[in-house]
Amino acid sequence: MSPIDILIVGAGPAGCAAAYDLAEAGVQVLLLDRRSFPRHKACACGLTRKTLKALRYSVDPIVEHACEEIVLEAAAGDSAKLRLRDSKPIAAMAVRERFDAFCLEQTLAAGKNGGGVTFRRIDSIAALRETGDGIELDVLTGDDRETLRAGVLIGADGSNGQTRRLAAQLEAGRTEAVVTQPSEAAWYERGFALEATAPYAVLPAALPEGDGPKDLLFDFSPLPGGYGWLFPKGDHINIGVGAFAPGDGVAASKDAALKQVTRKLLADYTQRKLGVDLVQAGGPVTGQYLGMGGHAYAPRGRVLLVGDAAGLVDPLTGEGIHSAVVSGQAAAAAVLSTRAQGFAGIAESYAKKLTPLQETLAFSERAARSFYREPERGFRVMRTPMVGWLALKTYTDGLPVRFLRPMVRLAAWRSK
Repeated sequence: MSPIDILIVGAGPAGCAAAYDLAEAGVQVLLLDRRSFPRHKACACGLTRKTLKALRYSVDPIVEHACEEIVLEAAAGDSAKLRLRDSKPIAAMAVRERFDAFCLEQTLAAGKNGGGVTFRRIDSIAALRETGDGIELDVLTGDDRETLRAGVLIGADGSNGQTRRLAAQLEAGRTEAVVTQPSEAAWYERGFALEATAPYAVLPAALPEGDGPKDLLFDFSPLPGGYGWLFPKGDHINIGVGAFAPGDGVAASKDAALKQVTRKLLADYTQRKLGVDLVQAGGPVTGQYLGMGGHAYAPRGRVLLVGDAAGLVDPLTGEGIHSAVVSGQAAAAAVLSTRAQGFAGIAESYAKKLTPLQETLAFSERAARSFYREPERGFRVMRTPMVGWLALKTYTDGLPVRFLRPMVRLAAWRSK
């Protein structure tokens, strides 16, 4: 194997974003994943303008539909709907399986000045050690156990991955972190979502509640602390339900909120919104935990967490791909800025580069606690033109926190 500078665990959007930038800067990267690509992953996969802007390459070849309007719904019935429209497409609709495979393809083709990305499938991780000048990662493939060494490890293996838990053990003072001694970061929270797909061909001519087949819909009526959604694709609708609100936003226990997201809830919601049951819809029902709480994540040592592994999903919207891409690029930038010094101070460098995203997510967490506690009041506020524009702009393009704070305070005052 060629000499490897950086190890990345997880070949989704976060891992690929980091690997792409590093390879283009002349770094040799080993990218690991437990799955072969393409692979199915539960995700509505709406790519906002800020996500498309952050990506280093166009994803036009895998875009299936562009939405110019968001429909927000507080309760059943068309009168409860709020439509936010823009002159430019708000989000590009893709299928996550194709999106991830496309990003990996672009990443494996990247590389300048001796840099490049090697992809390997592994079965699991067994142990992690941080040495004086790097890290050691023990991986299992079949009956083989191998130790991989690199200067830095980027953990991009999602909410269910091992790198966050292993890093938490090292932070607790252990010299070796092993998967048989599970540990979870204190700052980490989880959301949970279930989704299904329904081909347009099986849907009735008119949907039961008057929704358009091409509507990009966020519906806050199915459950407290989350929403249901309709995301239109090329030949089908992605429909789902999820719980995202912080633990004390709507319930004493976050686990209690997550337990509301059941197959029955999704089946009832599918029947209500699409007029078909899950059997008629024909697509698989899949679930996914979402990593949250990352506004409080503090990088330490030579293990940098990105994307869902770092809890960087937005708790207000449930959007995770933008944070995955941006955090992966921030980790790559930290590697490049400290490489000449043997990666000394890399955690501090990454923390600084991650700060703008974490500030935005901290603001989103406070907004989520307020909104999901009283969604009806939130809708009243959003019906004012200024706040409607703010909500749309923040979702599509993002706004610096220094702009968000005073505008939301003014909007809250005007809504009283």
